[in-house]
Amino acid sequence: MSSAGNPGRRSSHRITGTAAPRQQGRIPARRRQGRQKRGVVRRRANGEVRVKPLVKVLTVAAMLAATVAMPAAPAAAAGTGWWAMSGYLVSNSGFNPNESKVTVPTVPNLTLAYTGTPARTGQRAPVVADGLVYTQDDTGVTATDEETGAQKWRFEPDPERFRWPSQLVHTAGRIVWAVNDSPAMPGADSTQIFVLDAATGTVVRDFHDEGVVTQILVDRDVVVVSGESRYSSDTRAYRLADGQLLWQRNQYMKQPVSANGRVLVSGTGMGAGPLTSSIVDIGTGSIIHTTQDRDYRPLASDETGTKFYVAWGHSLQVLDATTGTLTWLASGLYPRFVVVTPTRLYVTSSGGTVSALNRSTGATIWSRSIPESQHQRAIIAGGVLYVTAKSDRVYTLNPVDGAPLKAPAFTGAVDQLVVTYGRVYVTDGTKLTVYGL
Repeated sequence: MSSAGNPGRRSSHRITGTAAPRQQGRIPARRRQGRQKRGVVRRRANGEVRVKPLVKVLTVAAMLAATVAMPAAPAAAAGTGWWAMSGYLVSNSGFNPNESKVTVPTVPNLTLAYTGTPARTGQRAPVVADGLVYTQDDTGVTATDEETGAQKWRFEPDPERFRWPSQLVHTAGRIVWAVNDSPAMPGADSTQIFVLDAATGTVVRDFHDEGVVTQILVDRDVVVVSGESRYSSDTRAYRLADGQLLWQRNQYMKQPVSANGRVLVSGTGMGAGPLTSSIVDIGTGSIIHTTQDRDYRPLASDETGTKFYVAWGHSLQVLDATTGTLTWLASGLYPRFVVVTPTRLYVTSSGGTVSALNRSTGATIWSRSIPESQHQRAIIAGGVLYVTAKSDRVYTLNPVDGAPLKAPAFTGAVDQLVVTYGRVYVTDGTKLTVYGL
């Protein structure tokens, strides 16, 4: 494992639970820019490792009205759910085409399966893969059994040093998590990126990032982190295999979206330079196209990776991911989030309105006011549209016409829902509540 930190500082990581590593001891350190740190992996006395191999199979896309014909998710373990990052996959579509259990006819039958314990502050919506559910909070990451909710492991970095974590990403048997670090010198930005073994929570490697992280994306074995900063580049990219810095840009990636290995960044950068929006190759950092005096906000990409759906002021636009050609789609929306299905786009506006649009023409099919819905992204799974209204409730709708569906209230949800393999995951910011059929 490689790591780098601030001068004279040491970081410890605690891994506990039934999947904690049998071995303990010092984590090898590496030097970076004359600085060095060491980490220690510890376990409790009862922290045994019993990892059962899981056979990989490809999930089958559900053939459901209004949500069909999208490519299946990456191969997941047999009989398990899959939700790799906040927007489902790197397209950030918010659309799970593989859900076949919780559907319009069955969503009224959901009942409480279990509630996670203990309560922890700052909890976010989980990611799900290979039979485990991964939930972050203000102080660490917890992995629990998908079926029972039993804790498998917990990872906690040094609480005196690391705080304000970013989102979780699951990729190829790894959990990638960035946590902002307290810098040794005032007027600096500092983050540590942890790469954990998804089955055990063991630190595979961690590496230092000189910047703020509010967005994280992993695609093509590259970790892209981004956050607006006065002191450092807004977006940086690292090789996942060894933490090597690949490139950095002075523009911000406003949502974690990849269109076939291309990302969209925008802003003025340090020194209040000219406003630009740039399409950047995720592996090399080379600029594919730049547009001056435009501030494009990436919302999602299509399933082929040929186009971005972007917000520009009040409008929703389509941006060609290769040529940078912009095509108008709809006006007066002020888009915050979008769910991309084969035939429709479901747009959440900054004013708290959810609208269903024809994906080809931009024509409005239906629109509904849902106050406070602009703070969390909506999702579609199993032909059901879930819209989270901040600190209030979840609206469960039929995406065909926006009609309400009978379902549990999911009261108190403070983040988006995750729906996969017959389970609905809801967090109130302190605990995870799981519903099933």
